[in-house]
Amino acid sequence: MILSLEEAYHLLKKEKVPEHIVKHSEKVALVSLFIGCFLKEIDKNIDLHLLTVGALLHDIKKYKSFLTGEDHALLGYEYMKKLGYERIGDIIKAHIYLELGSLDAFITEEEIVHYADKRVMHEKIVSLKERFDDLKKRYGKNEQTILRLESLERLNYLIEKRIFKRLPFTPDKIMELEKIKEVKDVLFRCVKSCSSCWWNIL
Repeated sequence: MILSLEEAYHLLKKEKVPEHIVKHSEKVALVSLFIGCFLKEIDKNIDLHLLTVGALLHDIKKYKSFLTGEDHALLGYEYMKKLGYERIGDIIKAHIYLELGSLDAFITEEEIVHYADKRVMHEKIVSLKERFDDLKKRYGKNEQTILRLESLERLNYLIEKRIFKRLPFTPDKIMELEKIKEVKDVLFRCVKSCSSCWWNIL
């Protein structure tokens, strides 16, 4: 079963996801789609539509989790699974609970969204260093949390290395996406016409 981008936006509205979370999610989807478009030239198995919708919905239950104290990644996974979109649920779950397979394996949609989420601080695209410096400052209240964040940071540098050794540009190129103002329009346009889209924008 395929969920369209239009339907994904409808779900965000139905779930009353606040505007700032939607804006964050759009930026994560933008980074994911940008990376996915170039990786697809190497690996035809990447599903760009699934990737973009999964990224757009990765925080669909975050606001609810603020109110209830539940885990937003697991809530999102269960929600999408009940709707019949388990693969989207897998991506949502993996943006927090990523399980890496072999380092020689092809890069998955889960891996891309997990990494893209760590490149977006609130609504701004940043480096991994800036993102994790902020996370440690906000959440590093005890040694256990700091160690967990440091482990997550190492994982994301590993993912970054895996992704960009396959691409014709460095991780800094992602920062150029920040100048895109109409993110929603670009998502709809580029998911349909990946090959000709990006060089006309950047």
